[in-house]
Amino acid sequence: MMPVHNMMEDAVRDLIDKQWDNLSVSCHCDECKTDVFALSLNRLNPHYVRQQSGSAYVKADLMTEQAKATLLTAIVECAKVVSAYPHHHRKDIK
Repeated sequence: MMPVHNMMEDAVRDLIDKQWDNLSVSCHCDECKTDVFALSLNRLNPHYVRQQSGSAYVKADLMTEQAKATLLTAIVECAKVVSAYPHHHRKDIK
């Protein structure tokens, strides 16, 4: 079987990396960032490709202003959830 790749992972990862410092999250650690990433992917439709040419089409679709707005909305909503319910214990809180 040929390998497949979910192009949504790349798009969400890139947008989180660009916007992470601007997001209202209670903790900016890597664990919380990964939780926002995973939760966002679970809320968005996957876009699987199996060839390099297919990835170019999907990437172009995911770069439209509407697509970026949809992704950012999901990321912001997921950041709120992770902030409210972090899955780790902060070491600086006693």
